[in-house]
Order: sequence, then C-alpha cells, then structure tokens
Amino acid sequence: NLGMGRAAVAIDRWELGLHRLLPWALLVLLVAVWLGGGVSVDPTATDEVLELLALPVLVIAAAVLLAAGQPDRLARAGLALALAVVALPLLQLLPLPAALWSLPTARQALAADIAAAGVAAPALRWTLTPAATEQALWSTLPALALFLAALALDTARARLWMVRALLAILAANVLFAFFQVSLPEDSALRLYHSWGPNFGGLLVNANHHATALLVGLSLAVGRAVHARRRAAAGRAAPTAWLWPAAFALACVLLIPLTGSRAGMVLALPVLVAALWLTGAVDARRLRRSPRALALVLGSLALLAVAAWSVSGWMQVDAVHELRGRIARATLAITATQQPWGSGVGSFVPVFAQGAPTDLLLDAYINHAHDEYVQWWLEAGWAGLLAMLAFAVLMLAALRRLWRVRGQSGEAILAASCWVALLALLLHSTADFPLRTLTLMGTAALLLGLMLGALAASAQAARIAMPQAADPPEPAAPA
Repeated sequence: NLGMGRAAVAIDRWELGLHRLLPWALLVLLVAVWLGGGVSVDPTATDEVLELLALPVLVIAAAVLLAAGQPDRLARAGLALALAVVALPLLQLLPLPAALWSLPTARQALAADIAAAGVAAPALRWTLTPAATEQALWSTLPALALFLAALALDTARARLWMVRALLAILAANVLFAFFQVSLPEDSALRLYHSWGPNFGGLLVNANHHATALLVGLSLAVGRAVHARRRAAAGRAAPTAWLWPAAFALACVLLIPLTGSRAGMVLALPVLVAALWLTGAVDARRLRRSPRALALVLGSLALLAVAAWSVSGWMQVDAVHELRGRIARATLAITATQQPWGSGVGSFVPVFAQGAPTDLLLDAYINHAHDEYVQWWLEAGWAGLLAMLAFAVLMLAALRRLWRVRGQSGEAILAASCWVALLALLLHSTADFPLRTLTLMGTAALLLGLMLGALAASAQAARIAMPQAADPPEPAAPA
C-alpha cells in the first residue's frame, strides 16, 4: 500500500509538472511560428525547425489530454476532425490499384503517357506529387501541436493569458511593420526584399497582416467586454476596458495600411459579430432605449461608409486583378481530378499543367487564392467532407455560444475566438492565409481555446444546474 501511495504521489507530481510546463511550451511554439512561419513559399529550412519544435509540445499536450480523461463532446469532435485533416495527406501517400487510380479523367491521359513512355509497372499513389504531400503532412505538425496544447489548458486563467500573449504578438508585429516600411528598399535590415515595402511585418504578404488584424480586433473586443463586466462588478478598475477597446480601434485603423480590400470589407462585420456574440450589445436594452439604438445604428452607418470609401480607394488596380480568374480556372481543373484529388501540396504543377493559356505567366501561380477550391482540388471528395464537417462544428459551437452569450468570462473568450476564426475563414475565400504556418497555427490555437472555453463553460453550467434546481426546504412545523 505504501508503494502504491508513493507511485500515486509521483504520478500526481508528474501531471502537475506537465500542466505547469504546457502554457510555456505553447507560448514558445507560438512565438516561434510567428517569427519564422510568415512566408508563403513552401518549404523552407525554417519550416523544418518549427516542425521539430512542435514535437515536444505535441507530446506534452497529448499526455495532459490523456490524463484529463474523456473531453467534452464538442471538443471530441474537434479532436477527431483535426486528426482526420492530418491523416488525409498520410492516406494520400498510400498506393492505389491502377483501376482506381485512373478514375479521374485527368489521370487517364497521364496513364496513356506513362504507357507510351514504356514504364511497365509505375508506383501509383493516391497523390500525384508524393514529395509535396509528405512535406504538407509535416507542415501540419505546428498547427496540430498548438491546437492540442490550447485545448489541454485546464484553467480560464491560462486561456486568458494565452489570448493576451497573442494580442502582444500582434502588437509587436505592427511595430515591426512600421519599422520595415521605414527602411530603404536595399537595406540589409529588411526582412523580405522581393516584395518591396509593404505593411506586413513578419508576414511576407500584407494581406495576411490584415487577416491578423481582424483576429486582433475580435479578441480585443472580447477582452474589452470582459473587463467592462468585471469593472461593473467591482472586480477591476473602471478604466480597465479602455486598453483593449483602444487596441480594437487601432486594428480597424491599421487595416487600410495593409492595402487589403478584403480586410476592409470584413472589418465592420467582424466588429459587429464580436460585439453581438460576446454580449456587449443587448437587443432588449436597445429596444428600451431609442437613444442608444440610434447611437449604435448611426455608428455602424458611419463605419460602413468609411469601409466602402476606403475599399473603393484601394480598387484602383482591380482591372488587373487575377484572383477571380485563378479561382475559376482552379475550379475547372478540380472537376478533372475527382474523386481522389491531385494530392495535398500539388497545386503548383497541377495548375501549371491545366491552366488556360491566358494564365500562363512569367511567374508561377503558387495558390488558388480561394482556400476551399484549392483544398477540394488537392484533397478531393475527402477534403470536401472535411470542410463540411468543420462547418458543422462551427455551427454547433455557435449554437452553444448563443445559449451562454456573455454569461461568463469563458463564454466571452470563446465567442471572440469564434469570430476571429470566422474572419480567417471568410478571408480564405479570396486569399490563402491558412497556407502559411503563422496563420494556420494561429487558427489552430483559436480553435483549441474556443473548444476548451466552451467545455469549461458547459461544465460550470452542469455544476450550477442541480443547485438551481433544488427546491427550497419546507419550513419546520411550529
């Protein structure tokens, strides 16, 4: 019995040590992903370092999750989906029989070319580009580690600390962007030389910086609402909410500097969704106060006019815009690669082979500028099912968020993460932010924080429910 007791104490100490180590390991990986994962060229030597750095974080997070027992139902669904997305490129590396491999119409012509070349028994795999698919598999490790680690955080304080850390990283990137723009084009201190001066900071694509600012806008609104609630309850200084509110306003004002039209178009919807879902705007109070309703509607109208004006100013070169044409051409190629898809990471050679002649440019086209079309092309029907499953997960999370809207700090944090994820997903219809390790990892972190906060909120509601349901004891007879 004494030996078993000592073993139990040792296990408890080990688990406690892992719980203390997890936030720091998560923070180190997040900072590293921001420092080295902002490029849009795959792969790089830095990617390999980040993938190796993700391995110990994966081990720690998996150990904490296994020790915690069965997770919340929504968290289980998120775990299953994350593992399925990572397993898909692994599955595509497996061989396929020739009859199944040649089902897509594009592969039938390729099979004829292989036979004409005299190759008797080629190694036929699901993917057309095994090396690129294997690299895509390894590139998912940092995002998977960030998701598992964020989901494994066991306290509201740890989740709030991580949100504050992400906001600090976003603020630092803004300062670095100003520093980069101030440098001469030939300066040795410039991080990226091929793109010229742009307001991207650590992100080579300034449009992706706009996506990051949308994430910061949503998270800052959530922090401002939470601080305002705490101040009203006497648990924080009356002016504590001003700092995150100022951060949110700064994000809106900085987005035009990135030159992103999609960022400007999304800024107002993201702000409204964050205010509504975090509980900052109460429809019942607005109906009772016509003055407050008029003030809110007037402010939204002014923001809408400002967004329209700025986005119109940035559409001077819209005639030369190729994004829509690239996405439509990718969609046409996608139809010839079903049901298997061409393989995760295969976009560049597959698009170059099947693109129309007017899109055969001097520089190669590295992405479809529509994440969903490109994912469908590369992952096939399985990728389409994964996208639909993620949409269902987001809707299920929204349903739960609506029931607990603004009721606790965890609910507010989860709501701000949900809106930040929505901003990333919407911007992915016109760009490829999730194809960089930085924003892919940030999205995974937000998903883990959201699911963890929702699980904690649901557990707190279950604990409080029996207490609220207990009827009062009858008075003792006289």
